[in-house]
Order: sequence, then C-alpha cells, then structure tokens
Amino acid sequence: MNISLLIPNSPRKIFLRLASCCLIAVAGLSAVARADVTATVDKGQSSSAHKTTDPTLKNGKQVGGATSTDTITGSVFYTITVRNLADTPVKGVTIEYHIFNRTLTTSSNSPAVVTLADITNSSTIDLDPNGRKTIETSDIPKSVSNSNKAPNTSKKGVSTPGTSSSTVTSVMGWVVYIKKSDKTIHTIPSSDTILDEVDRVKKASMANS
Repeated sequence: MNISLLIPNSPRKIFLRLASCCLIAVAGLSAVARADVTATVDKGQSSSAHKTTDPTLKNGKQVGGATSTDTITGSVFYTITVRNLADTPVKGVTIEYHIFNRTLTTSSNSPAVVTLADITNSSTIDLDPNGRKTIETSDIPKSVSNSNKAPNTSKKGVSTPGTSSSTVTSVMGWVVYIKKSDKTIHTIPSSDTILDEVDRVKKASMANS
C-alpha cells in the first residue's frame, strides 16, 4: 500500500492542488486578455459619380439596337477603432479585417450571376493603457449600372427584341479578427449570420462558373 496516498498533506496532493490553482489562474488571465482588447467598426464617408448615355434617340427618332446606360460609381471606407480596456499596455496586437463586396448581375435573357470579392488587410499595433487607435480600410468600390438595348429591325425585316441588364456592387458585410501571437482572441462580425451568407454566395458563385 502507498502510505502517501493516505496522508492529507502528502507532497502528491500538495502538487495536485498547486497545479489546479495554476490552471485556474491561467484560465482567468486568458479570459481577461480576451476582454481587454475590443474594436468597433464605423462606416466612413463615401463618394459617387453619376453618368448617363442615351444614343437610342437621334433627331427625335429611336435608333434600333442602340444601348442606353445609367451608371453610378463610387467607393466607401470603414474606420476600425481598437481599444485597450486594461490599465496595462498591450503590444503586438494584430487587427485583420475582411470586407465582403458582392456583385450581382441580372439580365432579361440570362440567369443572375453573383461574384464575391474578399477585400482584406492587417495591421499590428501597440496599445497604451486604456488607449485606442484607429485603422482605416482601403476604399471599397460600389456601383449601380443599368443598361437598356432598344429593339431593332434589320433591313431584311428581322426583329430583335430589346434587352435590359443591371449590375450592382455593394458591401454585404465584414468581419474583424483581433489576434495575439497568431491566435484569434476576438472575432467581431457585422452580423451573426455574415459568415454563413458569405459561404452561400461563394457556393452560388462556384455553381455559376
């Protein structure tokens, strides 16, 4: 029989108790570290330009087969504010953002096509006690374009119906990862479902390709 197992304060039990206390302390520090750094995302100013072309009329008469367009193009950026909620400095925090830009194209004579751009970048920063820093994303393109092709009748009397199409590019959402030593300590999505939505769009895009 191992007598040390029967002694309340045996070295084995003391070691196990110390080990348990250390694990609890480390877990507590880890939980605090996760909560110490947080971030918010705000939409910045956007720019846009409007352009129209309408060659479908000439001298008051419709030009067969000509295409008119109405296009709005521009961009938008986002500002990420990172805050250290602790009374001690935090060094080497990496902020990685992903902005998902979706383009949807519809046409009167073909199925809709959707594509997705993952615009991403990362920055590593140091934060003072109770300090904060801001990070601006790159400009994210946006656009709305509508086109209409007038019907046409050839000299041989063959009629071609008119067609229309539309292309819309816009931000569908974003996610920000806060990382420390290559490990993600906090994930901040634009919505609870954005990653599921991105996955669905990717699958739809692959099906169309």
